Amino acid sequence: MISAAADRRSHERAFFRAINRGFGLSVEWHGSISAQAGTLFVMNHISWADIPVMLSLLDADFVARADLRNWPVIGRLAQRLGPVFVERQRKGSTQGQVEAIRERLASGRSVILCAEGTTSDGSGILPFRTSLFAAADAAIAVQPVILAYLARDGTALTPQRRREVAWIGDDDLVSGAARLSRQMTLARAVFLPPAPMENDRKTLAARVRQQMLEAYAAATNRSR
Repeated sequence: MISAAADRRSHERAFFRAINRGFGLSVEWHGSISAQAGTLFVMNHISWADIPVMLSLLDADFVARADLRNWPVIGRLAQRLGPVFVERQRKGSTQGQVEAIRERLASGRSVILCAEGTTSDGSGILPFRTSLFAAADAAIAVQPVILAYLARDGTALTPQRRREVAWIGDDDLVSGAARLSRQMTLARAVFLPPAPMENDRKTLAARVRQQMLEAYAAATNRSR
């Protein structure tokens, strides 16, 4: 018998699949997804669309910027999903944010962390902000994930098309969504083997990022 929670999660994933289709996104994934409760998924960050793409694949909570709560429509939806809100610019708040992620992981919820702390144009992986990796000691596993946006036939995007898909600088949600919906884009999530656990957050972050860098060219169909 399907539990109410499992049924709700199934409906949520179906909802995000519908959002992806509505914006012309086809989603595929490769690798083995950790089935362990309390997994910390560490990914790169390109677009606002990363959230519906990943939540169509995973039963997990996002680490999200705190001001997302104030966005029209999206903010209300985000709060219903129960992300871990963080204020990266607020001094002295890091420990509380680490504890919030720890508690979520310890309770058996998996968490998705965009380790760069900002978005890129998808041409590579930015340096990681390592402070929130301190919460990994509560995780059952730490799994790196590469997210790439490609042409629908799987070929690499041109620099101009990468910029149209990405959400960087002063982009607003409406114009970013409109650009994306015109692209008919393939979103590819590549789940890499879980990283060995480390006692030091900076060492763990460096190991995870190195895994992602080594696999990035193949994942995005680009030469190094």
